Amino acid sequence: MIARSLLALLILLSGSFASAETASPFDFLPQSNGAEKEFRDLMRAGNYRQALMTWGSAHEKSDFGTSPSGIATYSYLLIQNGLPYLGFNLLVHQTKPKQIKPSLVKVLEVSLKNSPLIQKGYIPLAGGWRSIVNNESATVRIKNKRDINAAFLRANRAPKDQVNYKARIWWQIATMAPQINQLDDALRALKLLSESGQSVIGQDQIALARGRVLYQKGDLQAAIKAYNEVPKSSILWTDALEERAWTHLRSDDFDSALGDSITLVSPALAALVGPESYFFVHLMALKACDYPRVFKNSENFKKHQRQRLTEIQKLANTGNNDKLLKAIGQMETKGVNLEAVGATVDSIPRAAFRDREFIKAMDLRRHVLRELKTASEVRDFTRILGESTLLSKSMGEATVKADNARQTAISRLRVLARKEVKEFRDILNKMHIVEAEVIHRLHVDENLKGKRPNLAKTEVKDKDVLVFPYTSDEVWFDELDNYKARVKDCPSIKEASL
Repeated sequence: MIARSLLALLILLSGSFASAETASPFDFLPQSNGAEKEFRDLMRAGNYRQALMTWGSAHEKSDFGTSPSGIATYSYLLIQNGLPYLGFNLLVHQTKPKQIKPSLVKVLEVSLKNSPLIQKGYIPLAGGWRSIVNNESATVRIKNKRDINAAFLRANRAPKDQVNYKARIWWQIATMAPQINQLDDALRALKLLSESGQSVIGQDQIALARGRVLYQKGDLQAAIKAYNEVPKSSILWTDALEERAWTHLRSDDFDSALGDSITLVSPALAALVGPESYFFVHLMALKACDYPRVFKNSENFKKHQRQRLTEIQKLANTGNNDKLLKAIGQMETKGVNLEAVGATVDSIPRAAFRDREFIKAMDLRRHVLRELKTASEVRDFTRILGESTLLSKSMGEATVKADNARQTAISRLRVLARKEVKEFRDILNKMHIVEAEVIHRLHVDENLKGKRPNLAKTEVKDKDVLVFPYTSDEVWFDELDNYKARVKDCPSIKEASL
């Protein structure tokens, strides 16, 4: 009797172990007919491509197919078949976690946490889904030190696995705390961003922000070091270079400032730098009494920026220009970057390549357009086995979203164009002031008559370094950001001049 009981217990336990080993998060799927059984087996086997093909015959018209768990299952199928936007959009707008089978929620939770679309906030989550992944904008109000402490506390209270949510708060602290001169708090937030493993703020953005905070703090050498951390591959590199040049100038390091200025106004970077770079060259030349460079710089400005200013002015006034639609089309397929726009870069405001609102709209449109193309192929194939109304509905909503994103992007470009036109106007006025000062000096300063002494002979120990005067617009790309310059002292006695 005891032996029989023990044998029965062993059989029961072995059956439980076998059941546990073969357990699947999709065991809840119905199997009342052959089509449903086939679909369930495909899901349990992880054959999601074939499962998507058989959805129509198995569940399109069933009670399960229109239930929250059914819609969530179909959403998961779309996600697994390379259609994450359509899948997540259907999931978060048509279901709630409490309405869905717990085993399926666990599977979806992994997809939500690993999706760049969710992490970047391209599909805002609400209600129960936000409790799983909080991708809201996390707006922070900072007016005083107390607000900063509250923001840090808010980030600390967030779950450990929601590091991107924390990062959004830290970034706002890092960029707003300097406005009330709380620089140590800004540096603390930047340190947390750099070391947290978050994926919403780039390391180049962090390095540039750190350089600005250190500049404001007066730690100029540390600021230069931070600016140097921005790689040349970053769209922020020219900003870092310009701000580094100003830092050198503030440090009275005219040689380094002049070297940076030569890179900034190189023809190779004409489409990437703003008018302030040319103003910097004006001011640098004025301080070094290099008056011919002031007028040469004005000619370079007209030569390299006139066409660009015409296009940007037209965009600001009308919302369009000769090359805009071509540039938008190229970014829809290749992303928001300089390589994508190519020769049409003059038609786009410089700030667009780092403007979060514009980039978000264009990235969303590019991603949705790509998914719609794939979804069309899937729909054409599945029509043979039974069309999915869920897929057609999702595609219709996504098409509207893509069109809205395009309009948002173009509207944002017009706003940025207006800002750039104003920047041109303001900087041109400053450049004219410098030119007027130079003309005044040339007419009234007796010390400018005569010949200015030459520099001492330059000694170069490195055999791989070439020394030559900067007298040509010809540019070697290897030279960019590698110029070393020496500045003559201003004339201070009679007979010393240019």
